[in-house]
Amino acid sequence: MKGLVLDKSKLILIVDDNVHNLQVLGNILLSEGYNIAVAQKGKDVLSFVEKKIPNLILMDIVMPEISGIEVCKALKKDPKTRDIPIIFISVHKDTVEKIKAFRAGGVDYITKPFQKEEVLARVSVHLELQRARQELKKINQELEVRIKKRTKELLEANKKLEEMNVALKVLLEKKQEHKEDFGKQIVFNVEQVVEPFLDKLRQTRLTNGQVEILNIIEQKLKEIVSPYQRTLSQRYGLTPTELQIVELIRTGKPTKEIAEILNLSKRTVDTHRHNIRKKLGILNKNINLTTYLSSLEREFN
Repeated sequence: MKGLVLDKSKLILIVDDNVHNLQVLGNILLSEGYNIAVAQKGKDVLSFVEKKIPNLILMDIVMPEISGIEVCKALKKDPKTRDIPIIFISVHKDTVEKIKAFRAGGVDYITKPFQKEEVLARVSVHLELQRARQELKKINQELEVRIKKRTKELLEANKKLEEMNVALKVLLEKKQEHKEDFGKQIVFNVEQVVEPFLDKLRQTRLTNGQVEILNIIEQKLKEIVSPYQRTLSQRYGLTPTELQIVELIRTGKPTKEIAEILNLSKRTVDTHRHNIRKKLGILNKNINLTTYLSSLEREFN
């Protein structure tokens, strides 16, 4: 039987220096259609696995020159052969011998004389376990490849997002620069062109209706050039007249002077002051309106 190899799907290497044992185990496995190979020495096993990797090894513990345990240790050190399941066979039944076999890397232990059902059951179990391990290894390898591919895709996507984010940031900065330049140009035109013209216009004889329209125009211009005025109008709903009064109050003008400047009665100015405090949410009468308005100007500007 030495050197016999049949072309079957599972290859089992039987290692024993006793020819009778080789024959018994070989017949048991051949009867189930297994592909077998045999070796009588430990060094023959090491030579065999250089050419072909068996699916499972049945190995005697006690052999000449190199013991089965030493052969097992050598196989477990080699990455190419360390995953081969090794079932030890021996006449010894003591626990110490079994522990040595398992510590060397064996997966199971069969004692002589051999029982066909036991041999086939243990071989079948460990071949199935090996198949499951190989399948799991294959799945893990495929998963690793998929993870690497996905990681690469995510890194590329993240890189593109970062590039887009930088481009968007630059675009927004440019937009802000243009916005600021545009705003500065508007303020310059209002201060240097429009306001001097309105001052000259105010010095002419105007009807009450024209003065009122002029006041509205001036207030709207202040809203355009002043974030403070714009916020008061949009957030608190102050009217153009109330915004004019707010500006005069903020500069420290008393009620009487405000009434004279805006051509209003003191009672009307007081009513506006009350409405302004209400819209701004100043319920505490002890809060100074002038101080409060100055703090809002610092906040909004």
